[in-house]
Amino acid sequence: MTELPTLFYLTTELPFPADSGGRIKTFRLLKALSKEYKVRLLCAHGGERTDHMHQLKAEAGLESIQAFQNHLPRTLGNWFKAVMTSPSFNAYRIYSKELENMVKWSAQKADLVILDHLECIDLIPEDYRGKIVYHSHNCEFKLWNDFKKTLTNPLAKMALDWEQERVKVLERYAINRCSFTFAAPNDQALLEKELKVKPEKFRNTFHLGNDELLDLPEIDTTKNPARFFYAGTLSWQPNTDGLVWFLNEVWPKVRQNKPDAELVVCGRKPTVELNDLLKSTAGVIYKGFVPDLDAEMMACAAAIVPLRFGSGMKIKTFDALYRGLPLVCTNVAAEGIEIKHQEHAYIVNSADEFANAALQVLSNREVAHTMAMQGRALVKEKYTYPALTKQMIADLKAI
Repeated sequence: MTELPTLFYLTTELPFPADSGGRIKTFRLLKALSKEYKVRLLCAHGGERTDHMHQLKAEAGLESIQAFQNHLPRTLGNWFKAVMTSPSFNAYRIYSKELENMVKWSAQKADLVILDHLECIDLIPEDYRGKIVYHSHNCEFKLWNDFKKTLTNPLAKMALDWEQERVKVLERYAINRCSFTFAAPNDQALLEKELKVKPEKFRNTFHLGNDELLDLPEIDTTKNPARFFYAGTLSWQPNTDGLVWFLNEVWPKVRQNKPDAELVVCGRKPTVELNDLLKSTAGVIYKGFVPDLDAEMMACAAAIVPLRFGSGMKIKTFDALYRGLPLVCTNVAAEGIEIKHQEHAYIVNSADEFANAALQVLSNREVAHTMAMQGRALVKEKYTYPALTKQMIADLKAI
């Protein structure tokens, strides 16, 4: 029997439990890769969660797993240190000499290296000449640029503009150094344009949600109460910004016309501002972290994804589509997915448009349900992990 080649997979955090967008993608990819490679996983952060490490090793079929505890906080002091010593803030936050040495040793023993997240490229020795593939979860410089637009402090905007330019340099370096980069089609177009990277440096990937939701029975949302569903990591800046905007600008308009409307919010670690809003806003039911979201989804009339910035494809959008919930989302939330306004979902941007679409879902349940079923059929045809991972592994084997 032919021995499987060795794959060294370097990522920023332990991707388990698979309870957020990036973790789901990495976990599902690792499971698929382990059938074709001896996968050795190294994580910059998560080493204190030994039970999760053992579970991940068993469930994903990994040959080995190691994790460090490198995760410096996002403080102004750390940012200044990063400017002096590292190519990006996030690269500085995960760095240690011990991790760098472990990466050097592990890469030398591998037939193929996959870098999961941009900052991992800084840990690869300059003289390493093996095969490297970069798995991009986001167009990173775009995240910094979009975040900058939400700020009013001119010094903070200047600092973020500086960091954005540093990240651009690092992204260009990573893409050009690696054999190729897996990226979502909408991110590829932006990276080619802004970084002057050649199209042949990319291979397609999609950042999908929990496609196992497709196996669950259809929800008859026409009989559910006037309740909206939202789930996400509430410490993630795009999620925080979008939900704060929704609660301040959209939700009052919905409640004015539909006083019994409710919003269920599931997610961990909200910011202080968001936590206060969730607890003080009429009609909002904050659940915190919910291990199994299906019970909440089954009791709702629709899902909302009010993102105003971000890159890549949005997991929350996919999960609503997979589950067959009527969806109200922004253009940003729909980026890269072949869904159309009023065919698969309501895709709107202003506060008035978003509120009107939410009210339409509640007032015309049959139309909303039909759109949800059309959206579910679309993602079942085009966006599932078995097809995606098969294509990605074929790309890897063709290097």
